[in-house]
Amino acid sequence: MKIAFDIRGVDGARGGKGIWTGNVLKSILNNDRVNEYYLYTNNDWENTYKHLPNVHVVKVWGKSFFWHWCVYHSLLSNKIDVFVATESYIIPFLHDPKKLKVALVVHDLVAFKSPAKHQRKATWIERITLRKAAKKSHWIFTVSQYTKKDLIQRYPRLKLAEKTMVVYAGVREAFARKFDANKLVEVQRRYNLDPDYMMMAGTLEPRKNIVGALIAYSMISPFNQQRFRFVIAGKKGWYYKKIFQKIKALKLIGRVKFLEYIPDQDLAVLMQGAKIFLFPSFYEGFGLPILEAMQCGVPVLASRVTSIPELGVDAIHYADPHDPVDLADGITQLLDSEEYRKKLRQKGFEQVKNFSWGSTAQKILEALNQNS
Repeated sequence: MKIAFDIRGVDGARGGKGIWTGNVLKSILNNDRVNEYYLYTNNDWENTYKHLPNVHVVKVWGKSFFWHWCVYHSLLSNKIDVFVATESYIIPFLHDPKKLKVALVVHDLVAFKSPAKHQRKATWIERITLRKAAKKSHWIFTVSQYTKKDLIQRYPRLKLAEKTMVVYAGVREAFARKFDANKLVEVQRRYNLDPDYMMMAGTLEPRKNIVGALIAYSMISPFNQQRFRFVIAGKKGWYYKKIFQKIKALKLIGRVKFLEYIPDQDLAVLMQGAKIFLFPSFYEGFGLPILEAMQCGVPVLASRVTSIPELGVDAIHYADPHDPVDLADGITQLLDSEEYRKKLRQKGFEQVKNFSWGSTAQKILEALNQNS
Protein backbone atom coordinates (compact mmCIF):
# COMPACT_ATOMS: atom_id res chain seq x y z
CA MET A 1 0.00 0.00 0.00
CA LYS A 2 1.20 3.51 -0.83
CA ILE A 3 0.68 5.94 2.06
CA ALA A 4 1.40 9.68 1.83
CA PHE A 5 1.86 12.21 4.65
CA ASP A 6 1.85 16.00 4.69
CA ILE A 7 5.10 16.73 6.58
CA ARG A 8 5.37 20.51 6.11
CA GLY A 9 5.23 21.03 9.86
CA VAL A 10 8.09 18.64 10.60
CA ASP A 11 11.02 21.04 10.90
CA GLY A 12 13.14 22.71 13.56
CA ALA A 13 10.53 25.30 14.60
CA ARG A 14 7.45 23.11 14.46
CA GLY A 15 4.33 23.57 16.51
CA GLY A 16 2.00 20.99 18.00
CA LYS A 17 0.84 19.54 14.69
CA GLY A 18 4.41 19.13 13.44
CA ILE A 19 5.52 17.51 16.70
CA TRP A 20 2.67 14.99 16.47
CA THR A 21 3.36 14.23 12.80
CA GLY A 22 7.13 13.92 13.22
CA ASN A 23 6.97 11.54 16.15
CA VAL A 24 4.15 9.37 14.82
CA LEU A 25 5.88 9.14 11.46
CA LYS A 26 9.19 8.24 13.08
CA SER A 27 7.56 5.38 14.96
CA ILE A 28 5.77 4.14 11.84
CA LEU A 29 8.82 4.27 9.57
CA ASN A 30 11.08 2.58 12.11
CA ASN A 31 8.75 -0.41 12.26
CA ASP A 32 7.01 -0.75 8.88
CA ARG A 33 8.97 -2.13 5.93
CA VAL A 34 5.91 -3.38 4.05
CA ASN A 35 4.07 -0.24 2.99
CA GLU A 36 5.56 2.44 0.74
CA TYR A 37 5.64 6.02 2.06
CA TYR A 38 5.55 9.35 0.21
CA LEU A 39 6.34 12.38 2.37
CA TYR A 40 5.14 15.69 0.90
CA THR A 41 6.75 18.99 1.87
CA ASN A 42 7.42 22.49 0.54
CA ASN A 43 10.69 23.10 2.38
CA ASP A 44 14.22 21.72 2.57
CA TRP A 45 13.39 19.14 5.21
CA GLU A 46 16.36 16.91 5.93
CA ASN A 47 15.38 13.35 5.04
CA THR A 48 16.54 11.27 7.98
CA TYR A 49 14.96 8.19 6.37
CA LYS A 50 16.81 8.26 3.04
CA HIS A 51 18.42 4.93 3.94
CA LEU A 52 14.99 3.28 3.87
CA PRO A 53 14.01 1.97 0.41
CA ASN A 54 10.28 2.34 1.10
CA VAL A 55 10.43 6.10 1.86
CA HIS A 56 10.24 8.88 -0.76
CA VAL A 57 10.36 12.61 -0.02
CA VAL A 58 8.40 14.67 -2.55
CA LYS A 59 9.13 18.41 -2.59
CA VAL A 60 6.38 20.50 -4.14
CA TRP A 61 7.19 24.19 -4.16
CA GLY A 62 4.49 26.74 -3.63
CA LYS A 63 2.19 28.13 -0.97
CA SER A 64 -1.45 28.25 0.03
CA PHE A 65 -4.11 26.79 -2.27
CA PHE A 66 -1.70 26.31 -5.20
CA TRP A 67 0.48 23.93 -3.17
CA HIS A 68 -2.49 21.78 -2.15
CA TRP A 69 -3.79 21.63 -5.70
CA CYS A 70 -0.39 20.50 -7.02
CA VAL A 71 0.01 17.93 -4.25
CA TYR A 72 -3.44 16.50 -4.88
CA HIS A 73 -2.63 15.86 -8.54
CA SER A 74 0.75 14.41 -7.55
CA LEU A 75 -1.01 12.01 -5.19
CA LEU A 76 -3.19 10.83 -8.06
CA SER A 77 -0.31 10.50 -10.52
CA ASN A 78 1.73 8.51 -7.97
CA LYS A 79 -1.31 6.28 -7.41
CA ILE A 80 -1.31 6.87 -3.66
CA ASP A 81 -3.76 4.66 -1.76
CA VAL A 82 -4.06 6.77 1.41
CA PHE A 83 -3.22 10.40 2.13
CA VAL A 84 -2.83 11.32 5.81
CA ALA A 85 -3.78 15.00 6.10
CA THR A 86 -1.88 16.18 9.16
CA GLU A 87 -1.65 19.94 8.61
CA SER A 88 -4.65 21.17 6.64
CA TYR A 89 -8.19 20.27 5.62
CA ILE A 90 -7.82 21.62 2.06
CA ILE A 91 -6.88 18.40 0.23
CA PRO A 92 -9.53 16.39 2.13
CA PHE A 93 -11.97 19.15 1.11
CA LEU A 94 -10.89 18.94 -2.56
CA HIS A 95 -10.39 15.23 -3.10
CA ASP A 96 -12.58 12.74 -4.93
CA PRO A 97 -13.16 9.78 -2.54
CA LYS A 98 -13.44 7.45 -5.54
CA LYS A 99 -9.86 8.26 -6.58
CA LEU A 100 -8.12 8.68 -3.22
CA LYS A 101 -8.73 7.66 0.39
CA VAL A 102 -7.97 10.31 2.99
CA ALA A 103 -7.23 10.03 6.70
CA LEU A 104 -8.03 13.38 8.30
CA VAL A 105 -6.16 14.38 11.48
CA VAL A 106 -8.10 16.84 13.66
CA HIS A 107 -6.11 18.35 16.52
CA ASP A 108 -8.72 20.78 17.80
CA LEU A 109 -11.68 22.93 16.84
CA VAL A 110 -10.30 26.19 18.21
CA ALA A 111 -11.16 27.92 14.92
CA PHE A 112 -14.82 27.56 15.85
CA LYS A 113 -14.35 29.13 19.27
CA SER A 114 -13.43 32.76 19.93
CA PRO A 115 -11.81 34.21 16.76
CA ALA A 116 -9.55 36.38 18.93
CA LYS A 117 -7.81 33.27 20.20
CA HIS A 118 -6.79 32.03 16.75
CA GLN A 119 -5.16 33.34 13.59
CA ARG A 120 -7.77 35.03 11.42
CA LYS A 121 -6.79 33.46 8.06
CA ALA A 122 -6.45 29.96 9.51
CA THR A 123 -9.78 30.39 11.28
CA TRP A 124 -11.75 31.02 8.12
CA ILE A 125 -9.98 28.32 6.08
CA GLU A 126 -10.77 25.71 8.74
CA ARG A 127 -14.35 26.90 9.14
CA ILE A 128 -14.96 26.67 5.39
CA THR A 129 -13.25 23.32 4.77
CA LEU A 130 -13.71 21.10 7.84
CA ARG A 131 -17.31 19.97 7.37
CA LYS A 132 -16.86 18.76 3.80
CA ALA A 133 -13.40 17.36 4.58
CA ALA A 134 -14.79 15.31 7.47
CA LYS A 135 -17.69 14.05 5.38
CA LYS A 136 -15.49 12.90 2.49
CA SER A 137 -12.61 11.42 4.51
CA HIS A 138 -12.39 7.65 4.96
CA TRP A 139 -10.89 7.90 8.46
CA ILE A 140 -10.71 10.67 11.05
CA PHE A 141 -8.04 10.68 13.75
CA THR A 142 -8.46 13.03 16.73
CA VAL A 143 -5.81 13.60 19.40
CA SER A 144 -8.22 13.37 22.35
CA GLN A 145 -11.64 12.12 23.34
CA TYR A 146 -12.61 15.74 23.90
CA THR A 147 -11.81 16.69 20.29
CA LYS A 148 -13.66 13.63 19.00
CA LYS A 149 -16.75 14.57 21.00
CA ASP A 150 -16.45 18.21 19.93
CA LEU A 151 -16.26 17.22 16.25
CA ILE A 152 -19.19 14.79 16.39
CA GLN A 153 -21.39 17.31 18.20
CA ARG A 154 -20.57 20.05 15.69
CA TYR A 155 -21.70 17.92 12.73
CA PRO A 156 -24.35 15.52 14.12
CA ARG A 157 -25.91 14.85 10.71
CA LEU A 158 -22.65 13.49 9.32
CA LYS A 159 -22.60 10.58 11.80
CA LEU A 160 -18.81 10.69 12.20
CA ALA A 161 -18.51 8.48 15.29
CA GLU A 162 -17.94 5.20 13.43
CA LYS A 163 -14.96 6.45 11.43
CA THR A 164 -13.38 8.61 14.14
CA MET A 165 -10.57 7.21 16.29
CA VAL A 166 -8.60 8.80 19.14
CA VAL A 167 -4.82 8.71 18.69
CA TYR A 168 -2.99 10.42 21.55
CA ALA A 169 0.41 12.05 21.47
CA GLY A 170 3.37 10.77 23.49
CA VAL A 171 6.45 12.27 25.10
CA ARG A 172 9.32 13.49 22.93
CA GLU A 173 12.67 11.75 23.42
CA ALA A 174 14.37 14.80 24.93
CA PHE A 175 11.80 14.95 27.73
CA ALA A 176 12.08 11.24 28.53
CA ARG A 177 15.73 11.62 29.57
CA LYS A 178 16.96 12.36 33.07
CA PHE A 179 19.66 15.01 33.39
CA ASP A 180 22.14 15.28 36.24
CA ALA A 181 22.62 18.34 38.45
CA ASN A 182 25.69 19.51 36.53
CA LYS A 183 23.75 19.63 33.27
CA LEU A 184 20.94 21.55 34.96
CA VAL A 185 23.34 24.16 36.34
CA GLU A 186 25.08 24.51 32.97
CA VAL A 187 21.83 25.13 31.06
CA GLN A 188 20.43 27.47 33.72
CA ARG A 189 23.60 29.56 33.56
CA ARG A 190 23.47 29.67 29.78
CA TYR A 191 19.99 31.18 29.94
CA ASN A 192 20.88 33.41 32.91
CA LEU A 193 18.41 31.76 35.30
CA ASP A 194 18.49 31.42 39.08
CA PRO A 195 18.06 27.90 40.52
CA ASP A 196 14.50 28.55 41.77
CA TYR A 197 11.78 29.39 39.24
CA MET A 198 8.30 28.47 38.09
CA MET A 199 7.78 27.84 34.41
CA MET A 200 5.36 28.01 31.51
CA ALA A 201 5.95 26.95 27.89
CA GLY A 202 3.98 27.58 24.71
CA THR A 203 3.49 29.95 21.80
CA LEU A 204 2.79 33.53 22.87
CA GLU A 205 -0.85 33.83 21.77
CA PRO A 206 -4.17 34.58 23.51
CA ARG A 207 -5.39 30.99 23.86
CA LYS A 208 -2.51 30.12 26.19
CA ASN A 209 -3.75 32.68 28.75
CA ILE A 210 -0.30 34.06 29.52
CA VAL A 211 -1.86 37.36 30.58
CA GLY A 212 -3.97 35.50 33.14
CA ALA A 213 -0.88 33.71 34.42
CA LEU A 214 0.94 37.03 34.81
CA ILE A 215 -1.96 38.52 36.77
CA ALA A 216 -2.00 35.46 39.03
CA TYR A 217 1.77 35.68 39.54
CA SER A 218 1.42 39.34 40.54
CA MET A 219 -1.07 38.28 43.23
CA ILE A 220 1.12 35.76 45.06
CA SER A 221 3.09 36.96 48.08
CA PRO A 222 6.10 39.25 47.56
CA PHE A 223 8.13 36.59 49.37
CA ASN A 224 7.30 33.94 46.75
CA GLN A 225 7.80 36.40 43.91
CA GLN A 226 11.25 37.15 45.29
CA ARG A 227 12.10 33.46 45.62
CA PHE A 228 10.66 32.20 42.34
CA ARG A 229 11.16 33.98 39.05
CA PHE A 230 8.52 33.31 36.37
CA VAL A 231 10.12 31.82 33.24
CA ILE A 232 8.06 31.71 30.03
CA ALA A 233 9.50 29.79 27.06
CA GLY A 234 7.94 30.13 23.62
CA LYS A 235 8.14 31.87 20.29
CA LYS A 236 6.03 34.92 19.49
CA GLY A 237 2.75 33.95 17.86
CA TRP A 238 -0.13 36.36 17.31
CA TYR A 239 -1.69 39.14 19.41
CA TYR A 240 1.25 38.82 21.81
CA LYS A 241 1.93 42.53 22.45
CA LYS A 242 -0.64 42.63 25.25
CA ILE A 243 1.55 40.19 27.18
CA PHE A 244 4.47 42.62 27.35
CA GLN A 245 2.14 45.54 28.03
CA LYS A 246 0.69 43.63 30.99
CA ILE A 247 4.17 43.00 32.43
CA LYS A 248 4.80 46.74 32.48
CA ALA A 249 1.36 47.49 33.93
CA LEU A 250 1.84 44.93 36.72
CA LYS A 251 5.40 46.14 37.39
CA LEU A 252 6.84 42.66 36.86
CA ILE A 253 9.85 43.72 34.81
CA GLY A 254 12.85 41.82 36.14
CA ARG A 255 10.74 39.09 37.74
CA VAL A 256 9.46 37.57 34.48
CA LYS A 257 11.99 36.03 32.10
CA PHE A 258 11.05 35.33 28.47
CA LEU A 259 12.96 32.77 26.45
CA GLU A 260 12.42 32.61 22.71
CA TYR A 261 12.03 29.23 21.03
CA ILE A 262 14.78 27.00 22.45
CA PRO A 263 15.94 23.47 21.52
CA ASP A 264 13.94 20.58 22.96
CA GLN A 265 16.88 19.28 24.97
CA ASP A 266 17.44 22.63 26.71
CA LEU A 267 13.71 23.03 27.33
CA ALA A 268 13.59 19.55 28.87
CA VAL A 269 16.48 20.39 31.20
CA LEU A 270 14.90 23.68 32.28
CA MET A 271 11.55 21.99 32.79
CA GLN A 272 13.13 19.37 35.06
CA GLY A 273 14.64 22.17 37.11
CA ALA A 274 11.38 24.11 37.54
CA LYS A 275 9.62 24.13 40.91
CA ILE A 276 6.19 24.04 39.25
CA PHE A 277 4.81 24.16 35.69
CA LEU A 278 1.84 26.36 34.71
CA PHE A 279 -0.58 25.59 31.88
CA PRO A 280 -3.66 27.84 32.35
CA SER A 281 -4.85 27.54 28.73
CA PHE A 282 -8.40 28.48 27.70
CA TYR A 283 -8.63 25.69 25.12
CA GLU A 284 -6.56 22.64 24.15
CA GLY A 285 -7.13 19.80 21.73
CA PHE A 286 -4.51 17.82 23.63
CA GLY A 287 -1.95 19.73 25.74
CA LEU A 288 1.45 18.13 25.07
CA PRO A 289 3.44 20.33 27.51
CA ILE A 290 1.40 18.88 30.40
CA LEU A 291 2.46 15.36 29.46
CA GLU A 292 6.10 16.35 29.11
CA ALA A 293 6.11 18.28 32.38
CA MET A 294 4.78 15.21 34.21
CA GLN A 295 7.48 13.10 32.55
CA CYS A 296 10.06 15.61 33.78
CA GLY A 297 8.80 15.23 37.34
CA VAL A 298 7.41 18.76 37.62
CA PRO A 299 4.15 19.37 39.53
CA VAL A 300 1.60 20.88 37.13
CA LEU A 301 -1.07 23.54 37.64
CA ALA A 302 -3.48 23.59 34.70
CA SER A 303 -6.98 24.58 33.61
CA ARG A 304 -9.93 22.29 34.22
CA VAL A 305 -11.21 22.78 30.67
CA THR A 306 -11.47 20.95 27.32
CA SER A 307 -9.04 18.00 26.97
CA ILE A 308 -6.80 18.83 29.94
CA PRO A 309 -8.57 16.72 32.63
CA GLU A 310 -8.49 13.82 30.17
CA LEU A 311 -4.69 13.97 30.20
CA GLY A 312 -4.06 14.88 33.80
CA VAL A 313 -6.88 12.99 35.58
CA ASP A 314 -5.88 13.38 39.28
CA ALA A 315 -2.16 13.98 38.66
CA ILE A 316 -2.29 17.78 38.37
CA HIS A 317 -3.70 20.73 40.32
CA TYR A 318 -6.65 22.33 38.52
CA ALA A 319 -7.75 25.95 38.50
CA ASP A 320 -10.23 28.16 36.67
CA PRO A 321 -8.33 29.89 33.81
CA HIS A 322 -10.78 32.80 33.94
CA ASP A 323 -10.14 33.43 37.65
CA PRO A 324 -6.67 34.86 38.49
CA VAL A 325 -7.41 34.48 42.21
CA ASP A 326 -7.96 30.74 41.79
CA LEU A 327 -4.76 30.50 39.74
CA ALA A 328 -2.82 32.47 42.35
CA ASP A 329 -4.14 30.25 45.15
CA GLY A 330 -3.02 27.17 43.23
CA ILE A 331 0.44 28.59 42.64
CA THR A 332 0.77 29.39 46.34
CA GLN A 333 -0.36 25.91 47.42
CA LEU A 334 2.22 24.29 45.18
CA LEU A 335 5.10 26.61 46.06
CA ASP A 336 4.45 26.36 49.80
CA SER A 337 4.03 22.59 50.12
CA GLU A 338 6.85 20.20 49.27
CA GLU A 339 4.61 17.30 50.32
CA TYR A 340 1.90 18.33 47.84
CA ARG A 341 4.45 18.73 45.05
CA LYS A 342 5.86 15.27 45.79
CA LYS A 343 2.37 13.75 45.67
CA LEU A 344 1.61 15.28 42.26
CA ARG A 345 5.06 14.37 40.98
CA GLN A 346 4.51 10.68 41.78
CA LYS A 347 1.02 10.66 40.27
CA GLY A 348 2.36 12.37 37.15
CA PHE A 349 4.97 9.68 36.59
CA GLU A 350 2.22 7.04 36.66
CA GLN A 351 -0.23 8.97 34.48
CA VAL A 352 2.25 9.64 31.68
CA LYS A 353 2.77 5.89 31.20
CA ASN A 354 -0.64 5.78 29.47
CA PHE A 355 0.69 7.68 26.44
CA SER A 356 3.23 6.61 23.81
CA TRP A 357 4.03 7.36 20.18
CA GLY A 358 4.42 3.64 19.52
CA SER A 359 0.87 2.73 20.50
CA THR A 360 -0.49 5.66 18.47
CA ALA A 361 1.46 4.63 15.38
CA GLN A 362 0.25 1.05 15.77
CA LYS A 363 -3.40 2.13 16.01
CA ILE A 364 -3.08 4.26 12.88
CA LEU A 365 -1.42 1.50 10.85
CA GLU A 366 -3.97 -1.08 11.96
CA ALA A 367 -6.83 1.21 10.96
CA LEU A 368 -5.35 1.97 7.53
CA ASN A 369 -4.50 -1.67 6.82
CA GLN A 370 -7.90 -3.00 7.88
CA ASN A 371 -9.93 -0.58 5.80
CA SER A 372 -7.69 0.02 2.79
